[in-house]
Amino acid sequence: MSELFLGIDLGTGGVRVLAVRGDGQVIASHSVAFDKRESKLPAGWHEQDAQDWWQVAKQAIAGVVEQLKTQGQSLDAIKALAVDGTSGTVVGLDEAGEPVRPAMMYNDGRAVEEAKELAALAAREPQSPSGTIAASYAIAKVRWLATHETEAFHKVRCFVHQADYIVGKLTGERAVTDYSNALKMGFDLVTGTWPAWLGGLPGICERLPKVVAPGSYIASLREEVARELGLPAKVQVIAGATDGTAGFLASGARHIGDDNTTLGTTLVFKRLSGKPVFDPRGLISCHKLLGAVEEKEMWLPGAASNTGCEWMNAIKDNVKKFDADAEGRLPCDVLAYPLARAGERFPILAPQAQGFIERDVDHETEYAAKLQGVALVERLCYEALDAATGAVGKDVYATGGGSHSDIWMQLRADVTGRVYHRPSVPESAFGAAVLAAAGSHHPDLPAAIGAMVRIDRTFEPDNSRRAKYDELFTRFKSLLRERLEA
Repeated sequence: MSELFLGIDLGTGGVRVLAVRGDGQVIASHSVAFDKRESKLPAGWHEQDAQDWWQVAKQAIAGVVEQLKTQGQSLDAIKALAVDGTSGTVVGLDEAGEPVRPAMMYNDGRAVEEAKELAALAAREPQSPSGTIAASYAIAKVRWLATHETEAFHKVRCFVHQADYIVGKLTGERAVTDYSNALKMGFDLVTGTWPAWLGGLPGICERLPKVVAPGSYIASLREEVARELGLPAKVQVIAGATDGTAGFLASGARHIGDDNTTLGTTLVFKRLSGKPVFDPRGLISCHKLLGAVEEKEMWLPGAASNTGCEWMNAIKDNVKKFDADAEGRLPCDVLAYPLARAGERFPILAPQAQGFIERDVDHETEYAAKLQGVALVERLCYEALDAATGAVGKDVYATGGGSHSDIWMQLRADVTGRVYHRPSVPESAFGAAVLAAAGSHHPDLPAAIGAMVRIDRTFEPDNSRRAKYDELFTRFKSLLRERLEA
């Protein structure tokens, strides 16, 4: 009986679950979307009800269980699972492990002043170069809550992240996180501890979770939860990671200098580095993986842009049709910045940023311009990442829903002038399954990646288009600067 590993991915729009064998073959998959609710929050504020995460996660798991039963697969083959979630999303839990208020999401930008305060505190400890703190960081949002919603803050027994909340529901371990998620809560990956400056924040240190390494064992399923989900109680819950880190693990990137872009609702960037990289501006964070490659530690400097696929939601049923039509319209002379909501995190920190298109055009041209716009943003982000790391990235391993489009993949290669590889399963849920297997089956994380990830297709840049895209890129940077300064 081949062992199976579940990868559970919590995104902005819903939950996706994969059942994967130790050799990387996907046996079952199921996705469930969150109910859309009209937001009445101020611009730049983004919240979700964490209880919805759990209800939808249960539905997605149930869908995979039903598929396995239909196939005649034994559920006893499921050995372990891991959960990934959005980076910087935070929710406060009460004594019973329930949220005291809606979760503040990864792209919530309200905590600007709190971020400045915390950055000043962090700067007093130069021996630990943890960089600065941005408003998108979980710890800035915690500080905002302590300052502006004191009654809710005092009800909190522990602050956790999106993936942690689901792990708590599955295991009863409500106050544990992994150091990938804990990074934006202020955890110092260099020392492996919560930094001393957090001690100067009243009431916060005692509300922080226990931190473990991604890929490490947390607990087995609670018996009552196992019965409800139809899973064996012996299933091990392995510490997960942020969605961006999980996307990296699914990508196939495995050499120092390799890059990964996860193109989903947003653009998440990771580079495999043999040493930590810190950015005093707070635009870049640096994750870490357990183990070593090429006799070096595995560090993942990276960042996330709010630009991505979210603008496509209104036409998601016609994407293939628009895709086919866009191919003949590229390169596109009309420039677009397809930011669906106010606020940008990378390559610039601009809470006031708004998406735009240069002029009114037909729907087909607008679609092509926005595809191109995401690729131009991606190039700009890698330019910023190169500057921060002091090195030029090598090949790009592309994951996320946006990588399914051959036309978009080729466009991204053409715009950036780099070779793009698409893995067979370019999804964060697959990366979570890799972590589950690494923590319970394979010798280590590099071994799990090598055994499970396969490259589906490689896209070489079309050099005949390079001059045109260089021209468009220069004009795009100038136009973006003008719009942001207006």
